[in-house]
Amino acid sequence: MKISGTISGRYGRALLGLALGLALSACVTVNIYFPAAAAKKLADKVVEQVYQAESKVPAVVAPGNSAAPTVSAPTRSSGGPLSMLSSPWHLAGYVLNLGFSTVSGQASAAANLDASSPGVVEAKDRLEDFVPQMRPYLESGAVGFTAAGLVAIRDLNAVPLAQRAQVSALVSTNNSLLQNLYQQIADANGHPEWKAQIQEAFAQAWINKAPPGRWFQNSAGQWQQK
Repeated sequence: MKISGTISGRYGRALLGLALGLALSACVTVNIYFPAAAAKKLADKVVEQVYQAESKVPAVVAPGNSAAPTVSAPTRSSGGPLSMLSSPWHLAGYVLNLGFSTVSGQASAAANLDASSPGVVEAKDRLEDFVPQMRPYLESGAVGFTAAGLVAIRDLNAVPLAQRAQVSALVSTNNSLLQNLYQQIADANGHPEWKAQIQEAFAQAWINKAPPGRWFQNSAGQWQQK
C-alpha cells in the first residue's frame, strides 16, 4: 500500500506539472486571429461618417495638409474558485481549463476593433476635413478609388490644365491620410501587422458606400462607375 501510494503521489505531481506547463505554454504562445467581421463593421462605420462629412461641406478646390494618430482592444480575464479543488487531479483539470479559457479570452478580445482612441479619432477628423477638396474630382470622375483602398487619377482630361498639378498633390495627400488611418487602427489595436487587412476591409467599404456616379477600380484594375 505504501509503495502504491508513493507511485500515485508521484504520478499526480507529474500530471499536475504537465498541466501547469501546458497552461502556461498556451497563454504565452496564443496567436490572436484577425477579426475580419469586426474590421468590416468598423470600416463601414468610418467610411459612412467620412462620406457624410463630405456631403455636408461645400466642395473646395485647394490643396490641403494633414497628419496622423492610435486604438485599444478590450480585454477579458477569467478565474475560478480554488477552494473547490480537492485533489491533484482536480487541480490539474482546473489549471488546464484556466489556461485554455485565458487563450479563448485573448482571442475573443481580438473579435472587436476599437476606433475611439484619440489617435484614430484625430486621423478620421483630418480625413473628414480634407475630403471636401477631393469631392469635385471624385464627382467629375477625374479621381476614383482603387481596389487597394486608396485614390488614383482616372482621367486627367476631366481636370482643367491649370489644376492638374494640384490634383496630383491632392491625391498624394489623400492617400497619406488614408494610409495613416489604416495604420493607426492597426497600431492602436496592438497589431501593426494587421494594417494590410484593415486596408482591404476599407477598400471594399469605400466602394460599397460611395454615392452613385463615383468611379472605382475592380480587382482586375479596370475602372467602373457606380
